[in-house]
Order: sequence, then C-alpha cells, then structure tokens
Amino acid sequence: MQNRVDIKDFIVQIEQDFSINEWQVNGIHLWPIIRIKLFFYLINKVEFEGKAPQNKTNISPQKKSLIRNLLYRFKRKLQKLNEITHYLLWKNNLPKKDYIFLGGDLHRVTHNNSRFNRFFDVLIDQHGIQDQALYLEYGSQIINNQYHSEAIYFYEPFYKGYQYLNPSKNNKAIFKWNGFLEFRDFLFANELTKDFIKQNEISNLEYWAIYLFLPKITFFKTLLKKIQPKQIHFLCYYSEFNYALLVAANQAKIVTVEMQHGPHTDIHLCYGSWSNIPENGYDVLPRVFWNWDENSTIALNKWMHKNTNYNLKIIGNPWLDYWIKNSKSYPHKDFILYSLQPNPITLDQLFTPQLLECIRSGKEVWFIRLHPRQFHEMEAIISLLKKENLIDKVNIKEATQDPLPQLLANAKLHVTHSSGTALEAVYFGLKTVLINEIGLTSFPELLAKQQAVYIHYLLEDFELKFKNYLAALEEPENNTIFDTPITSNLFS
Repeated sequence: MQNRVDIKDFIVQIEQDFSINEWQVNGIHLWPIIRIKLFFYLINKVEFEGKAPQNKTNISPQKKSLIRNLLYRFKRKLQKLNEITHYLLWKNNLPKKDYIFLGGDLHRVTHNNSRFNRFFDVLIDQHGIQDQALYLEYGSQIINNQYHSEAIYFYEPFYKGYQYLNPSKNNKAIFKWNGFLEFRDFLFANELTKDFIKQNEISNLEYWAIYLFLPKITFFKTLLKKIQPKQIHFLCYYSEFNYALLVAANQAKIVTVEMQHGPHTDIHLCYGSWSNIPENGYDVLPRVFWNWDENSTIALNKWMHKNTNYNLKIIGNPWLDYWIKNSKSYPHKDFILYSLQPNPITLDQLFTPQLLECIRSGKEVWFIRLHPRQFHEMEAIISLLKKENLIDKVNIKEATQDPLPQLLANAKLHVTHSSGTALEAVYFGLKTVLINEIGLTSFPELLAKQQAVYIHYLLEDFELKFKNYLAALEEPENNTIFDTPITSNLFS
C-alpha cells in the first residue's frame, strides 16, 4: 500500500471477501468501528510509519501496611460516594430539550470575547432554538466565556459516578464472530496489518465491548430518557463516546445528524466507500449527514442511495455564511495563508527546505495557521522558524487565533497539504496550492475547476513552480462551489 487510495481499496475488498456483518455484540454491528480503526491505523503506517506504541511495563504496587491499606480503602469509598453524588445531582439537573449538540472546545473559536462553536452556534441562533438546545461537550475542563454557557453540560466527568452505580460486570454481552478467524488470519499474514490484528483479537474486542462500550451505551440511554430529545447533532462521530450515543439514539428512533467539518471523499473511510451496509443499517453511524455543498454529497450518495436508512441535506457552510453577512475590516491583506495539519504530517514535511525558501525569498507574509490538535507544537514551530531567521516573515498568533473566514477573505493565496480549508477557500474566491498527493486525491473537483493547483512539496523545482503560479494569479473570482443553502425543515 502506497497511499489512501490503496488503503480504501484494501478495506473495501475486505468488505466483499469477509462476513463483516456477522461480527456483533447484542445485535450491534462492530465492523464500522473496526473499519475506522483499521483505516487510521493504515494511514499511520503508510504515511507516517510511526513506531508502534510501547507496551507499558506492569509495575507491582508497593506493599502497604495494614493501617495504610485501611486508610486507602476508606479514601476510595469516600471518593466513590463523592463521584456517585455528583453524577446523580448532575443527571437530575439535566433539562428536557428537543436538540442535543455534541462537540468540544476544539470546535470553538474566540469570537466577540466568547468561545463560539463555529458549526452549531450560528445555526442555533439563526433558527431561534436557543431555548430548545442543549450542548453535551466532551472533555473534563470547563472553559470560561463559552457562548450559551448556560446550555453546556460536560458529561465525561460524571461518567465515573455512573460506573460506580452500574458495574460493568453486570452487563450481559452476546457476541457473534462468524468468519472472524478467517479475517484474523488474513490480516496476520500481512506484515502491514499484523500488529493491528494482534491488538484487536476477539478476546481484546470482547473485553473492550463489555467494560468500555456497552456501559457507555447504557449511560447514554439513561441521559436520553431524562432529556428526551428529538434530534442529536454530532461533530466527528467516530469516537468511543459518540459511537455509544449513536447506538442509544438510533435504537430509540431519535434523529442522529453528522455535521460536515471537512472534506467528504471516497478515500475518507469514515464517510465514503461503504460497500456492504446491512439492510437495517449500522447503529454506530449517524442517519443523516448535513453537507456544505453538492460535491461533498457525491461520495456519500454513492453508497447512501442504496439504503433508505440514511439521507443527505445540503445546508451550506453556516460559519462562512455568517461571515459573508457580517464581514468586518481586517488589518492584514494579501498574505499567504498556510493551513497546517497534525500527525501523520510531520514538521519536516510541513517545513521542507523548498517551502522555507519560498517564505524567505518572497515578498508576502505567510500566515501559518495551526490545526487545533497542533497547539502543543506551537513552540517547536516557532523555534524552527527562528532558527531559519524567518520569524519576521510569518504570522502565527493571529493566523491561528483569528476567525478563519477573516483570513480567507483577505489572503492572496491558500496553501495546504490536504486540509478541508481548501473547500472553504473557494467560498471566498481564494485559490489553493495543494502540496501533498492526499490533497490531489481529496479535491479532484477543485483541480478540475482550476480552483486549486497541485505542486508536490518535495519537488526540486517547488519554489519555481510556486512563484510562477503566485505571479500568474488573477483577481479572486466569485466562483463558489457552495450552492444556495437549503435551510428549510432543519429543526421542525
């Protein structure tokens, strides 16, 4: 396997060759979770070739004296009682709401002196459903100055209290693994996937389901009985808590919606190329997908039109629509916006000698925008640019903190390996230089419409080609790929 197209083909072939829909716990299909784990595992292997995680050494606990042991047990009982009390108080305070919105602080930006969810807050205000909406946010730290903070409920800190009241050992689990051993042998025979299947043997998957997955499903069933929502909205549905909530909601016939947050393509296997969905669908997948534009629906519709359990809506990009209507002056103009991406893209790939030379020899300032999952690399990036004597030719702070639409509206050119910002750039008539083959395969419609150009970041003449393209740029065109938003019947 050389790239994401190969990864996609490999996994789709598995769906044809093995009885994937026979792998279940309590009737819940496990293949989507295995598929997505395998997808990201292979991306790391093929693109990053990172070291396998080190096995943690088991350290035997030190022997405690009888008194210390009794004190330890007493403290643990107090802690459990405290966790249970906090959970019960929190759960009892949950209000009844029609709409739940799932996300985290990484989906928020600082706007009007508050932390603003750029995907959901615009829609909530636009449709006037503030009194009907509730946020369930992941993470354990409450962030100050959140927009609509009175409607935000963090659930992870209270899950432990629920567990103490409902021990995992009480969960009944009925598994089906028909044909899994053949799949196991197939992956084990492939050097690239051998480590993956070692980590995902039947015994490991059953332990995970009994002690981690099923308890979260019953946890969310309890919350849904209290809140009684009609509709639940997700950002990045593919996480363990979200899978569990999807199962609880789908089984309760509550509408589950995934809000687009980046490119939807055939090679993004959380969204595209599902080739063997059972007649009744997968409980761990959202039932409705809200997309930005017509092109983004194509990959999903290839498989979705065959199964009436799933459907699509094109609603435009609410955050960009908001900024088009509420544009403000910005002190910076005609800079080059460089949208970075985290692992598996490394710093060496983000800042090659060729790209650094483009920054050094050009007249434009480069606005270098970090991905939310890269904030911990801020100092390393600053140190690298200082070492290259380029810190005066870049802007990192405002590029990362200021709203993306402001940057897109005032930039001269956008550069990225394969960030979904390339789609958003088109909304402002801003062209993109894609510098990685992942971008080449992710945005064929942008390349076909000359809204983007591909210049591989390792080309020896990268600087020459980049500067030639920059010099030939015309005035931004108003040729958006976003259709008129369809906003009727979103919240009925």
